[in-house]
Amino acid sequence: MYEIENALQSLDSYTVLLKGAPGTGKTTYAITLLEHLCQGDAKGVYISTRIEPSVLYKQFPGLESRVPPRNIVDATQSEFSESTQQVLYEDDTSFLRSVYGLVVEKDVTILIIDSWDAVSFQISNDNQKSIEKLENSMLDIARKTKTRLLLISEYSGEKKLDYLVDSIIRLEKDRVDDRTVRKMYVDKLRGFRIPHNSYPFTLETGQFTHFGVSAIGLGNGKHKKLKRDEKSETWGKQYYSTGITDLDLIIGGYPKGSFVLLELADDSISQSYRPVLFHTISNFMLNGCGVIYMPEEGSYSSSVKRVLSNYLDAKVLDKYLRMPTISETESEDICFFKINSEGGAESLKTYLTKHMAVYKDLKKPVLHVIGLSRLDIYPEEDIRGMLSEVVSWVRTTNDVLIGVLRQSAKLKNEIREMADVHLRFIPLSGTINVYGVKPHTLLYNISPLPIKGGYHKLALTPFL
Repeated sequence: MYEIENALQSLDSYTVLLKGAPGTGKTTYAITLLEHLCQGDAKGVYISTRIEPSVLYKQFPGLESRVPPRNIVDATQSEFSESTQQVLYEDDTSFLRSVYGLVVEKDVTILIIDSWDAVSFQISNDNQKSIEKLENSMLDIARKTKTRLLLISEYSGEKKLDYLVDSIIRLEKDRVDDRTVRKMYVDKLRGFRIPHNSYPFTLETGQFTHFGVSAIGLGNGKHKKLKRDEKSETWGKQYYSTGITDLDLIIGGYPKGSFVLLELADDSISQSYRPVLFHTISNFMLNGCGVIYMPEEGSYSSSVKRVLSNYLDAKVLDKYLRMPTISETESEDICFFKINSEGGAESLKTYLTKHMAVYKDLKKPVLHVIGLSRLDIYPEEDIRGMLSEVVSWVRTTNDVLIGVLRQSAKLKNEIREMADVHLRFIPLSGTINVYGVKPHTLLYNISPLPIKGGYHKLALTPFL
């Protein structure tokens, strides 16, 4: 994470306390930090009191090529250790002398001790005065040798050490709707501004990766077509691509004749989910399919078209995109068709009639997209009847219906039951994330990939 790395690189003898319960990712973060900081002439040492270096290398495949054995020191006190680098101690004096000698001899830039709890317990046997003396001496060594120091602790409560160190980082592992979520909290960062006090992160591929792209930072850009038959003949016959390679791999695409529900778990998501939807819309049109899109309440068709023009050329939009509007001026655009704005069963039936008239002139199959909050002006019974009719009709065709469900929409539970595919978008510390309810999936962070070849693409990374 940039803030911590910047602090450690900017100041000599900067001290960090890394807290977290077992299994939250402390060791993985420490190893990743060691790799990032030990570039060029910078030297780092990782002292492990819990597992031998050989076991550590087995837990992190490929680590040995990135962090050499001479940088991993065995402090397990095992009589059968095969490590060439060991720290042996019986009391605070022998431990501090060993660490001091190690730091001076190797000219260490950053020293990581995992875990500090094990060291302090073995030396002090839980005597508070002895622990405080050891902590003060350890921090004094770091200051006098100008060594950056990271101490790892499984105790998440407040202790005197919290006031002595320069920075406190806390890792937590939680569950959201029965899916794993990991978060890093920056509780203290002396001398530096904290732009964000929490970051979601993953341990995928055995490395610590935090998600720092805000929900409004997904961006947009030209869409690269994914062919319907790109994966296999069977896949092409049964599914349409979502327009996002990672999402296709996760859920298999959108089944033909299906109702797909995109649920926004929080109003703070606003329009940040739209790049996911717009890549689907773009992919349908680039594959020669029509799209009828009724945006959510509060969105103008003209503004939505302007954003879509970042994904597709105007000729493609004019040929395949159709959107309802209540504006006389907008209805002059070939992409828009005029509807009235009054609620009631009659106006809803009138809209369906116009929708079907537009549908007949579009190239099949067609993607139908409805911002369900747009229907809130109608009585529940009329909404229920309209959706049941449309969903049943779509299932007899090769079309796909996508509904965008906000928490303020009517008939939420009934609509969820109707869906064949149900994706739920949730915000975490300013980022946008998604998981599948139908089918059941892990939680994935959504981030933009670096622009390549002029195309905008999204990556979905699992929380592991």
